[in-house]
Amino acid sequence: MLEVVGLKKYFPVKGKALRAVDGISFTVGEGETLGLVGESGCGKSTAGKAILRLIEPTAGTITLHGTELTRLSESEMRPHRRTLQVIFQDPYSSLNPRMTAGAIVAEPLRNFGMQSSERVAELFRRVGLAPEQMRRYPHEFSGGQRQRLGIARALALRPSLIVADEPVSALDVSVQAQVINLLEDLQAEYRLSYLFIAHDLAVVQHISHRVAVMYLGKIVELAQKRSLFAQPRHPYTQALLSAVPQPVPGVKRQRIVLTGDLPSPAAPPPGCRFHTRCPYAFERCRVEEPAFEEKAPGHWAACHLDAG
Repeated sequence: MLEVVGLKKYFPVKGKALRAVDGISFTVGEGETLGLVGESGCGKSTAGKAILRLIEPTAGTITLHGTELTRLSESEMRPHRRTLQVIFQDPYSSLNPRMTAGAIVAEPLRNFGMQSSERVAELFRRVGLAPEQMRRYPHEFSGGQRQRLGIARALALRPSLIVADEPVSALDVSVQAQVINLLEDLQAEYRLSYLFIAHDLAVVQHISHRVAVMYLGKIVELAQKRSLFAQPRHPYTQALLSAVPQPVPGVKRQRIVLTGDLPSPAAPPPGCRFHTRCPYAFERCRVEEPAFEEKAPGHWAACHLDAG
């Protein structure tokens, strides 16, 4: 359904190019959830915005249902916005406080000449809200209810792909579970595909089919969920997983503590971008960028070591 090849997004900063996204490639299939994870500042959200063309990519191609979106003008892009929608991270600031909940959900329909009060009421019911709440304003809803409004708005035009940018990170844990279960139910019902951007690996493990790990603008590992969590191949992925709390009392993982700060994307280090913090780095890592290779069937990583 979605194919991203060599996607780059650079921002000019004080005469330099800040390489927020620096040549990432992946696919998302019909009915699939691809989790995109990494530290804050690694480029996850920028990649999502570039795929949506909320910001213009610097280079690369984005192909949706066989149509390359990067070559389209804004008017040519308009029909494809119906099939490509977004759920934003903050369920409050992404909603217009001057509009009623019903008007917010109806806005995409109105933009495409499809406004229907029956359709809006149906969307409210489908995401667990009462149609009577359509007259309320965003501040009258709880955080979980506001995110349900965001989900209803994303569903309004019956999209095939939704970019979910940290959709539960601002919610309480109990509410997170409810929203995740709702997203899974909607995926099964409408055959939706998700690009699920997050930093919470426990959430990603629950909802994703495959997982891509980003570090400093690049994807360093990509695999089926079960393979990646059972046998991570990249030292950065190993460090991320070592920080996930174990649900079994008395069972602890050996924590891998990374030293040093995340390098600046305006001046990434030569060679492997992770070598400045990697406990296994050797001379080759400092001078030669590792290729993104298939280390096992369907399991890709960019590392000079087979860190299994």
